[in-house]
Amino acid sequence: MDEKELKRLLEVTSRVLVFTKLNLSVSRLEKVPDRVMGMEELTDLDLGINRISSIPGKFSRLRSLKRLDLHRNMIMRLPSSFGELHNLEYLRLNCNRLISLPRSFGDLENLVQLYLYLNDLRHFPKSIARLSQLKLLDVNRNSISSVPAEIGKLTGLEHLDLHQNNIGELSPSIGKLKKLRVLRADSNNLEKLPESIAGLENLEEMNLADNKLSGIPESIGSLKKLKKLDLSNNLISCLPDSLEGNASLSRLSISGNKLHSLPEGIGRLKQISELYSGDNYLSGFPVQLACSGSLERLDLYNNRISSLPEGLEGMHGLRVLHLNCNKLTDIPASLGSLPALEGLDLSNNMLEDIPDSITGLTSLKGLYLGNNNVKKLPSAIGLLKGLIRLYINDNMISSLPDSMEELKGLKELFIRGNLLGIKQIPPGLAKRAEDGSLVIR
Repeated sequence: MDEKELKRLLEVTSRVLVFTKLNLSVSRLEKVPDRVMGMEELTDLDLGINRISSIPGKFSRLRSLKRLDLHRNMIMRLPSSFGELHNLEYLRLNCNRLISLPRSFGDLENLVQLYLYLNDLRHFPKSIARLSQLKLLDVNRNSISSVPAEIGKLTGLEHLDLHQNNIGELSPSIGKLKKLRVLRADSNNLEKLPESIAGLENLEEMNLADNKLSGIPESIGSLKKLKKLDLSNNLISCLPDSLEGNASLSRLSISGNKLHSLPEGIGRLKQISELYSGDNYLSGFPVQLACSGSLERLDLYNNRISSLPEGLEGMHGLRVLHLNCNKLTDIPASLGSLPALEGLDLSNNMLEDIPDSITGLTSLKGLYLGNNNVKKLPSAIGLLKGLIRLYINDNMISSLPDSMEELKGLKELFIRGNLLGIKQIPPGLAKRAEDGSLVIR
């Protein structure tokens, strides 16, 4: 509806109804209707996804408001009277053009959730530090360059999102946020972390990916409740031994760093289920992980690993193993003793032989062996009944085992770059390629 129709509707209905909730989102509004600002009983107002460029001072009449949505407008500033909305608990100002907040903003004493992402903030608004009830603060994708010491005053904060700004350092006072459960500071310019992060005793998730961190403080081991830690794409060359103190850690992402080895204690993380350590300089398989029964996914792609240890059967819960783009020349027989393994990527290595034991991977759905020096496949490969994808491209294979006829669930078979012709493809597979149930390339 256009603005005139909206005005008539509000005039008629306001005579007979008392509004407490009003949704005017996606109404092509260019300003806040005067009639709305007379509805002093409103507790919930949605003006999101409009073309509003300014908020008038008399907007502060709506002092019963508890929820206010102004997202995706064109607001550049808020009036000083905005702080008079003392009952506000939920406020969305994301996706606007705000460059600062008024000092009175800190008077929103009951505010619990505040969304300010995708604005033009260049400084962390210090007035926010007075919002003593705040539990969620999202200022991602602004241009904030630093987080001031005042952040430590938000002692009730549980979720803090600072990602994709220009932040060069975190104030040590961040360690005072004892109730913080989620911290996102990825895609910034952080070069170091304060030792005070040890104070984040309730932290469960911390994302510090895509920064310039060269190291991690030993104090990180004090975070006993930490479940997810992302340190990927930094400049880290060594992880602290104290990491084993993170007893609740289930997901660790350290890909894209400069690691030559992993700390011994990483194998003592009893809850670890996902470890991402690709794109590093690891020269050997982390033997401390070989007995990790909790591990479900292990990514070690694009390292310098030349061999695998025996005894891999200890990783009995492993479902996905990525060892592609390394320097492997052989595979231990114990690799075939992983009953839960569904995805195995050994492509882009220097393998010549695939052990028969690999046919023991009865849960396997995807097997990737491309770009090696493999001359033949195990004759009993047909035992891999659950196999859906088999990539053996760019090897030296001249024939395929007859048992491949038994791979009834196979949907993708990549064989190009070998010594194979159409006559070397088992008849059953060729027929399935003709009827379209199997793709052969």
